[in-house]
Amino acid sequence: MSIETQESIETDNFDSGLEKLKTIVEELESGGSGLQQSLKLFEEGVGVSRRLFEILSRSEGRVEELLADLDRVPFDRSES
Repeated sequence: MSIETQESIETDNFDSGLEKLKTIVEELESGGSGLQQSLKLFEEGVGVSRRLFEILSRSEGRVEELLADLDRVPFDRSES
């Protein structure tokens, strides 16, 4: 799988995960669920949150790699 394909999948997963987390938070904040359902939702929200942090962490690492690559690219300073 190419890096671009992997990044696209991670973006899709992040976006859908964030929407899922928003839905869970809204449901919990509404107070309409009983204790058992609220605990299940909270547990699901924690799992989604962990996956989102993993995606963000990988993305941060990729940004750092790209920035490090820029530091190694030679260029003519007289042009700036």
